Parts: sequence; structure tokens; C-alpha cells
Amino acid sequence: MEAIFRGENILEFIKAFPDDNKCREVIANEKWKNGYKCKRCLNTKFIQFEKHFTRECTKCRYKESATCGTLFHKVKFGIQKAFCIVFEMSCTTKGLSSTQTAKRYGITQKTSWMFMQKVKLAMKSSENHPMKGNVQVD
Repeated sequence: MEAIFRGENILEFIKAFPDDNKCREVIANEKWKNGYKCKRCLNTKFIQFEKHFTRECTKCRYKESATCGTLFHKVKFGIQKAFCIVFEMSCTTKGLSSTQTAKRYGITQKTSWMFMQKVKLAMKSSENHPMKGNVQVD
């Protein structure tokens, strides 16, 4: 598996995630890094569809997209834009407004606000897994 992006350089970030397909590939690799298991019948054999990295169970034919059950599920404005919004939210030291984000990515303010709330909720859930050892903070 490829290395996970680390850093704050937006140009390097765009090079690492140049389009929706690459973003879906990264999501799929992370989601199924420990192997595939069908949510319905628990079968571990699947057929992979290359277009969107969807997997179909060979036993019950249940199809699961790479984004299913993730922060990016049912995103209507493009996975790469969603990746960029998450990147900005995680790297920005000051608050990021939904109005500013909407203008920057060409989406509505309401869509921007709703997605940002989803991201904040996901970031808050990481509090369930506190950091251990020496942690350096700017």
C-alpha cells in the first residue's frame, strides 16, 4: 500500500490526490486493508469493479462502494473536493467558514456547512482514541 500523505503543502496534496478516482482508490485501500467481508453474509470472496472500486460479494451479490460507511458516502460534489475540504479543515489553525469553503470549491453554503459538520463530528469521534506517549503541539 502506498504511503499516507503527511504534510501541509496544498500542491503536494493535489499531486497525491489528483482526481476522484485516485481518492476512491485510497479510500478502498484503507477500508479493506485487512481484507473484505460482506456486510450481509460475511463471505470474504468478491469481484471488484475498477470504475469506482466497488466490491460485489460472490455469494449474495451485495455491492458495496468504497465510500459506503465513510465520511465520503453520498457526497454529491466530488470526492476530490471533499478530500480538499477535509485537508483544509485539518491544517487550518483558525476556523474555516462554510461560506468561504463554498466559494472556494464551487458548492452551496448549505452543502458546505453540512459536510463540514460531518467532518467535525468525525474528528470529534477521534477523542475516543486519545494519543499516547509524548505528543508535541504547536
